[in-house]
Amino acid sequence: MKTTFSRKSLNALRKEIQRNQLALIFAITILLTAGGIVINVSSNDKAFNQSLQDTSELVTRLYRFEKNMDRESFIAYMDSIVEDLPDIDVISIVDKYNKRIYHTHHELIDTQFDGSHPDFALMSSDFLTENSNGPSGPQRRTYSAIYDENGVYEGFIMIIKLRTSMRVVTIRTVLLFVFVTLAAILIELAISVTLSKKIKKQFLDFAEDLEGTKFLVDSMRANNHDFTNKLHVILGLIQIGQYDKAQSYIENISIIQRETISHVMHAIDNASFAALLIGKIARASECNVKFILDEKLHFSSEDVSIPSEALITITGNLIDNALDAMNMKNTGISEQQELYFSVLTKPGSLLLTVKDTGCGIAEEDKPHVFANGFSTKGQGRGVGLFHTKLLIESLGGTISFESKAGQGTCFMVKLDS
Repeated sequence: MKTTFSRKSLNALRKEIQRNQLALIFAITILLTAGGIVINVSSNDKAFNQSLQDTSELVTRLYRFEKNMDRESFIAYMDSIVEDLPDIDVISIVDKYNKRIYHTHHELIDTQFDGSHPDFALMSSDFLTENSNGPSGPQRRTYSAIYDENGVYEGFIMIIKLRTSMRVVTIRTVLLFVFVTLAAILIELAISVTLSKKIKKQFLDFAEDLEGTKFLVDSMRANNHDFTNKLHVILGLIQIGQYDKAQSYIENISIIQRETISHVMHAIDNASFAALLIGKIARASECNVKFILDEKLHFSSEDVSIPSEALITITGNLIDNALDAMNMKNTGISEQQELYFSVLTKPGSLLLTVKDTGCGIAEEDKPHVFANGFSTKGQGRGVGLFHTKLLIESLGGTISFESKAGQGTCFMVKLDS
């Protein structure tokens, strides 16, 4: 339970880091976008003003060259200028008597300009840009004074950009920033998902390392008890003067221990799973149970996709049940029980077998073996096999058993991925 809790804590921490990372990325992206929009809109306003003033200065110069043309030719000439200035909506030329001598909308030509305009005599500049309202609606205007060759005031020219046109440009700018922001967020999400998968793998590897450490510690504890018992045997042999037998005993247990560990480590490529088996072998020895490993024992993580925690839970529960069953069997002192264990994998499938020589399962109890709460070991038991079956089925596998009362039981787990 501690290992499960630790993994849950690590997953919760990973998810919290991911949430905070995404929130920070989104906040920064949105703030940068909002700042970019404000700066760009402000820059657009300045660009509009400069464009209006530059256009006003250009039209003023052109007017001075062509003002003596006949009325029809002058209007046609100004129309051609308007067509060549797509960023300008209206050009209006007003004489010193406030009469419009030209207007983009021809119906206003020769009409009286009754709006306000700057008094250039009181100004230090011949140009003025301001927001105003006119027949065409809200607009940005630039006024430029017109003088004859002698510097006498002749009227003014208005260059107009309608606010609706400016608004379209602003909306396009905002939409562009929104599009870029959404694209940036999607890219950030893709990167975040990739990083999250890498972090998740690292967290899982870390959790498995913790599990491996836990089972190694358990294995060391079990081995410690086992070696204590063996030391007592060695001490007894020495005390009774059986030095040759003591030496032979030491050599035998050393060879057996070394061969067992070597067999497990070479056959199992999952450190946590291997540590569990070594620990269970030591515990079986304490219980006077001979732990027999299949000679063809083989587990490859590349063959089947099964979480280490699930594999350890299933195997641990089945082995513990087998040891309990053999512990319940009434046997002679010299009679040693046997526990056979096998795990075999090939690409896409796993077969795990745990066989004991315990008390077996009575015929009337067989239908209830996997029922929640059913146990022949007393109150508060009977959840191990129930949860083991649920876990196996959640992985898409099956569990079955064969048993004969008084002779033992064999559980088989099959997984196909």
